[in-house]
Amino acid sequence: MSKRRKILVVCCTPGDGKNTQLLTSLSPMADDVTVVMVPNNTTGLARVYNRYIDSENLIKHDIVLFVHDDVYIDDLKLAGKLYTAVDELQYDIVGLAGAREVRIQKPCLWHKMSRPESWTGAVAHPVNSGSKLQKLQTTTFGPWPMRCVLLDGLFMAVDLKRVLEVGWRFNENYEFHHYDLSSCIDANKKQLRMGTYPIYVTHNSPGLSDYNDVKYQQSETQFYNEYKNG
Repeated sequence: MSKRRKILVVCCTPGDGKNTQLLTSLSPMADDVTVVMVPNNTTGLARVYNRYIDSENLIKHDIVLFVHDDVYIDDLKLAGKLYTAVDELQYDIVGLAGAREVRIQKPCLWHKMSRPESWTGAVAHPVNSGSKLQKLQTTTFGPWPMRCVLLDGLFMAVDLKRVLEVGWRFNENYEFHHYDLSSCIDANKKQLRMGTYPIYVTHNSPGLSDYNDVKYQQSETQFYNEYKNG
């Protein structure tokens, strides 16, 4: 990639999309990114995301970043870092947190299907301190940048040309839970290179709030049955 083009950022939100943390954080980066906010969304993320894995987007963009609406990107070097990860490290899919190994087992969460020594990346989360001044706590999973086989779906940037070449797309069999893990396993089967890179964000989410949630349990059973035999 000889000339850096704008990063296409795609985000879905159940609201109107006007006051998301993501949009606020990206406003100083208008010269580097083009943002597509999909408002009032009730469709599975994979299905929406796949609309933008399209050859027409190659006219203006080399990299497409798929990111959750409750992510605040603190890193003004976002575009440069993504191009470094793609051009120099030759990552086809770039994330912030993941694992270098996977063993399909329940619970089907990326950090439960891998050993801690294989973890990589870091993500900050707000901490309720009881004061007006927001405090942050960074969860450091392990050293980065690092090649890995699983990535957390809160932030996944793809080399658009490369994923189109091999015919990779997000796995639409999953509405929300496990769309990221299934898509990563599918990417490995297509020999795509995935890895983490030190891009700093704050994720305003506690993660899975209830392991016994019916929708989560249904998704986990589906994922386990699909991938347990490799």
